[in-house]
Amino acid sequence: MRIFTVTVALAALIAQVPAVSAELADCKLDQGNFPGKALRDFKMQDQARYFMEVDGALKNGIENVYERDEAILNVDLKVIRTTLALTPTSDVILKSSWALSPNFGFAKGKAYRVWVIAESPDGRKFGLLDHRANSILFFDEQNQFCSKVVSSNENRQVWQMGALSSDVPNPAFERSLIDDVLKAGSLRIIYLGTNAGALRIQEVWVQGSRIGRSVTRTFDQFAKSIDVAGYKFEVIEAKGDKLKLRYDVPSRTEITFAQVGQIALQNNRD
Repeated sequence: MRIFTVTVALAALIAQVPAVSAELADCKLDQGNFPGKALRDFKMQDQARYFMEVDGALKNGIENVYERDEAILNVDLKVIRTTLALTPTSDVILKSSWALSPNFGFAKGKAYRVWVIAESPDGRKFGLLDHRANSILFFDEQNQFCSKVVSSNENRQVWQMGALSSDVPNPAFERSLIDDVLKAGSLRIIYLGTNAGALRIQEVWVQGSRIGRSVTRTFDQFAKSIDVAGYKFEVIEAKGDKLKLRYDVPSRTEITFAQVGQIALQNNRD
């Protein structure tokens, strides 16, 4: 009876001992700091992609006739940035063994944007996630985080002391894409008439009641196609007060980062 009592008490004591956190794999990352440039030999690949989304009445693929001062195109626009993200399937805390480093918490179901994909000198690829306190975390191609952290401040990158461990055994993260609206507004392309061999088009960028830019564009009356605001229009006939043309404007088009800056709409934060 005494042996049974002692055994039960010992089992209860063991059950109360918290599970020991498992240290994450070190991923064999280069620990050289190269005077403050821990990532100097990594090749960085920006993962962000940019798109223009069009919402409005489009008459794609058919011949359309427009009168003078009539809008050829009157649509709402969004400039979208699409970013890679990691989403944990459960709450996770990555704990640092270094007293001067914070812990890194991940909330279940929340998507965390990935800063960049970096290729190490030996050809392996890692995702870099700027989580908090100017600390960069690394994860491998299986979405498993590495134990090492880089402090990054004013372009000075230094490997932190200590290592990371997880409070969840084999925490699972899923990759996804996040869309952020960078700019939004409207585009109006208006036919102004044809006279003396010149076809005139007004290009107007609008946000709310504010005109961001208005440009009058002049083309040869007998041009077979014209480019306005990045869109191509096939001219069937341009004569006096009437314009006949055809276009095919996609609802979503990938654009470059340079084109984002050229689009005459305010940033969402303005």
